[in-house]
Amino acid sequence: MKAWIESLGCLMLLLIGVSLTVLSPQSANAQGRSRDRDRDRDRGTREVYTGTIYYFGGPRGSVSTTFTLNIDSLSPDSEVQRFVETLQRDGQDGLLRVLGKEKRGTLQVGSSIGRDINAVWVTEEEEGRKITILSERWLGFGELRRGARSVDYPFAYIELFVDDQGKGEGTMIPAGRVRYKRGKTIEIENFGIYPARLMGVRRRGR
Repeated sequence: MKAWIESLGCLMLLLIGVSLTVLSPQSANAQGRSRDRDRDRDRGTREVYTGTIYYFGGPRGSVSTTFTLNIDSLSPDSEVQRFVETLQRDGQDGLLRVLGKEKRGTLQVGSSIGRDINAVWVTEEEEGRKITILSERWLGFGELRRGARSVDYPFAYIELFVDDQGKGEGTMIPAGRVRYKRGKTIEIENFGIYPARLMGVRRRGR
């Protein structure tokens, strides 16, 4: 799986392309992911990460708050494949309907109530593990009532890199719009100018 960031120039929108190609069970990478999932289950505890979210820009300027990410389970390759096929066939509305039926953990931001996260997968990188999350976004009542343009960006996306000690950092798109790209790739367009940064990330309970 690969990820990259592409600038849109004067539009000042950030696109993150995330390759979701599902590898065959015989491949080394697929076998490695399977072993990693077995290892996580054998530990007998869920993964819990805490840290700080930094938001850049917007009407309130740059602000920060804490977060707690609880991962209860990982999305199997077959499920990720289904998400990609649904997006290709039915667009982001179809993906949203399918994605919203899954629950893989919760994300709590600040003192708010933890909200469900819908898809989680992990890949091994040279520096450690990359945790990727794609989820239905939480729309505020006022946003829906005003018919704000951001309702067209109904997904949240997180990419988190952690080392063997569970420390790391990452990126979050709180409001994103998705499109299918050739090569079984999901392209995510950020509603804001810059994605939020996840800093000081630490794993708890290990």
